[in-house]
This record gives sequence, structure tokens and C-alpha cells, in this order.
Amino acid sequence: MWTMDSAKSAHLMQVVYSLVLGGSERLACDLALRLDPRRNRSSICALAHGGPLAGTLHNAAIPFHIIGCGPGFQWRVVPKLYRLFRDNKVDVVQTHHLKQLVYSAIGARLAGAALVHVEHEHFSLRPPRARWLLRLMAPLCHHIVAIGDDVKTFLVNGVGLPAARITVIPNGVDVARYQPEPRRARDALGLRPHHRLIGHVARLEPEKDQVSLLQAFRTVADAHPDVRLVIVGDGSQRRELERAATELGVEGRVDFLGVREDVPDLLPHFDVFVLSSSSEGLPLSILEAMACARPVVATAVGEISRVVTNGVTGMTVPPGNAPALAHAMSMMLDRPAWAAAMGAAARRLVESAYSLTRVVEQYQALYASVYAARGYDLPTLGDSDITPPRTR
Repeated sequence: MWTMDSAKSAHLMQVVYSLVLGGSERLACDLALRLDPRRNRSSICALAHGGPLAGTLHNAAIPFHIIGCGPGFQWRVVPKLYRLFRDNKVDVVQTHHLKQLVYSAIGARLAGAALVHVEHEHFSLRPPRARWLLRLMAPLCHHIVAIGDDVKTFLVNGVGLPAARITVIPNGVDVARYQPEPRRARDALGLRPHHRLIGHVARLEPEKDQVSLLQAFRTVADAHPDVRLVIVGDGSQRRELERAATELGVEGRVDFLGVREDVPDLLPHFDVFVLSSSSEGLPLSILEAMACARPVVATAVGEISRVVTNGVTGMTVPPGNAPALAHAMSMMLDRPAWAAAMGAAARRLVESAYSLTRVVEQYQALYASVYAARGYDLPTLGDSDITPPRTR
């Protein structure tokens, strides 16, 4: 049994695909910022490339590494990760998504590190090869985290993993950072001052199906001349979406804002928040909008229906159904008091069940069980000893 010097914290390195503003990357960053540094010394490894989160990590003095892994399977990355884990004396490697697990698992175990894996959705695991790879890698994991009950059900029934080795820890948001009341004026944010705004925050990629969103907005725009669509995010589909807006005749009423780091300031100005994805896990963008008391219209995919309850915290529609999406958005715009009541209920739900503080506590408890099982001797902290988390 190996016993750590109690004066030191365990080194937790999380492996993500990149440092862009994606859901799994942001969760990894939030954990690195907020885990108690007396028990967890955090670092992050980006398998492919960097991104905006690099600045956040740098400002918080959290070490990060960028591997530069390209498309296709690159065998040289496996020993490179092993050396990274070994040379940095990593005690726990936490991987996000299957690709990161496949590259990291052998190196983590050879370096003597415990291995925790997080699955954020199950749509990418449906192909037989993906399920086979996860079954192959799972025995190397000390524990597996699913971000929702549907994901765990798929891992058990669809992949064949033991239920006892899977813990459900949902995503969460900083309810102190995401507030209902605007903190900055519209003109300071580049938003139109005299329009009602439908907001959308997501990567501009095919699985987010912004084409359906634009088609739905075409219908909404005809009936609501004072409404604009604000799209926050960037990606491979941006030019195609700009062309689609032009072809639909709404280019003058759609604002493509690109990647923004002031989303907490933007969200409170949206009258309705919309997510049109064809596949999802539990998207942080929806939880952030709900924390800002925004009424949500979203497609009923992944874990979304567990947080967006029709007529209570928002409205859900089938994926790929532009007329249904348009109808739901119009209902929100035409019944503002009803929409506001759903937004308030959404805020209460996030505060009670999806706060980032609660998420961090659950991960901290999971790591404690991993440390205990491996004989790590770490300091025990009472409630009065907890250090305030580092913030952005």
C-alpha cells in the first residue's frame, strides 16, 4: 500500500479533447478551479488543441498541456501520455469522452495512476465499434461517471458495464455567476436595444442543427417584427448558416456574435433561450440559461427532458422539427407572463439540483473514495476548514 505524504495533495490530471468552450472542457476547467487545493492539485491535458480556456487556466495558475493529436489513431500519443503522467507524478487521471480514454488508459495505469472516466452523452457510443472499445477500456477504470440517468442506463444496457461501477453526477453551473438580472447594458454588449431577443448559445456544428433553428425563426420573424435571433458561438458551419440566413431572408434579423466569454452578461437579456440540437447529453448552455431565469425551448434529446419540463420550466419539441420549434418560440413570445413564470421555476430547479457547488462536492466525494481505496493518506478537512474556491 502506497501512502502519500500528508503534507501534499493528490495530483489530478484531466484529459479533454481541446480547450474550446465545450461542455466537457468547461466541466474540467470548473473542477480544476474549484476543487480544494489541499486535497487535489489540478492540471489539464488537451489531446488535440488549445482554445479560449487556456487563458482561464493560465490566469488561475493551473498547469495545462497540449498534445497536438490529429485525426485518425496516432499510436505515438499513447507513450507520450504515459511519459506525461509519469513525469508529472499524476495520482489520478480523469478522462472525458471515449477518445480521451482510449489514448490515456494504458499510460495512466503504467504510470501508477488511478483512472476515472466521464461519459457526457451516449449518442457517440451507439456504433458497435465504440461500444466494443468502451467495454475493452472499462476494466482499466477505477470508476466511471455518467452525467445523467439516461447515460448510465445506456452504459449498463447498451454497452454492458456493471452498474455498481458507475456514478451519476449531473452537470452544474455557478448560480452566483449566472443571475437573472442584467449586469451590463445591451449597448455595451453589442445587442440591439429595442428588440425582443431569442438567444442561442452553442458550437456551430451539425449536431446542434442550427439550420432547423433558422428555418423556425423564419416563421417566427413573419409574425413578430420586433424579434431578433442572437447566435453565440462559432464552428465549422458558420458560413453555411450565414448563407442559410440569407436564403431564408432573415439575414438582417440574425446576429452571429461568434465566441463570447461574457455569456453570463448576455443571457439575462434574452426573452427566450433556444437549443435545437439533434443530439446532446446535459448541455451546460441550457442550465446556464435556466440559472438566468430564461424560459427555454429545446429539443427533447439526451437528458434535456429531465430538466426542461413542458409548461413548468420550459418547452421541448422533437428534434429536426422546425414548425414545432417555431410554434414553441411563438408561444413564449406571445405569453410573456407565462414564460417568465417558467423561467423563475427553472432558476429554482438549477439552484436546488444543478448548482456547480453541488457538482464539485460530488466529484470531491468520488475522488475521496478512490484515494481511500488506493491507500492515499490525505488530510481530513472539516466544514470550517474548506477554502473558498478559486474563481475565474
